[in-house]
Amino acid sequence: MEELFDMHCHLDFAEDAESVAKASGGLSICALTCTVVPSSFVSSSERFAGLENIHVALGLHPWWVADNRISEVDIARFESQLPETRLIGEVGLDLAGTRKATKELQCHVLRRILSDIHEAHDGRVITFHAVHATTQLLDMLDDLHTLDANTALFHWFQGSHEEFGRAVATGAFFSVGMKMMATAPGQRYAAAIPSGQLLLETDSPAHEGCAWDEGAWRQELDNTVRSLAKLRGLCPDALARTCAANARRVLAQACA
Repeated sequence: MEELFDMHCHLDFAEDAESVAKASGGLSICALTCTVVPSSFVSSSERFAGLENIHVALGLHPWWVADNRISEVDIARFESQLPETRLIGEVGLDLAGTRKATKELQCHVLRRILSDIHEAHDGRVITFHAVHATTQLLDMLDDLHTLDANTALFHWFQGSHEEFGRAVATGAFFSVGMKMMATAPGQRYAAAIPSGQLLLETDSPAHEGCAWDEGAWRQELDNTVRSLAKLRGLCPDALARTCAANARRVLAQACA
């Protein structure tokens, strides 16, 4: 069975996350599981400890910032946990709908944590969420020189054609899943991502307490490989190997 790397999921959202995590290795699944608040990073690191195929990232999701679910205590906790990991995610900006009214707050929080990351100078992999805010995010990364020593990973890229070109030029990685390929722009980007910057994702489970198991996880990854290979005119096995090699390279940067 081909080893598949899910480079953006939320394993801690699963109803029985420990069981799913333990069984995932038997189905040749490796994962980068992103968290949405610092406390989830702590609990997930404990729950999945000892599982070499599961990697946990420290996150501060913009939805939680916009909804006032992130306090000064949470930001301070994020900062205190930075020395513990070189995998960050997910973080970013979301200015869709009513969240646009919280632009100033979101930018303040993101700038603060990116400044902390930059000052560490130890080379992290940062998974970004950007909705209606890709230019603002890229400008901030430039202003703070974030990518001088760190690697960006854009999950489910949703920016403009110009923003896509700019993001590609940074050397960033892009994770693609079924949700991204459900839209015409998403399909165009999925087909155009340079092969050396291409990764897989599920962005699953969808919400906390979700009934989800390792079989459904593997099936979603298999479907993603087949759909993405068709878009790119490739053999699914060849595409899976390319994405796996890219994922190993990303994780090696964070674990060096």
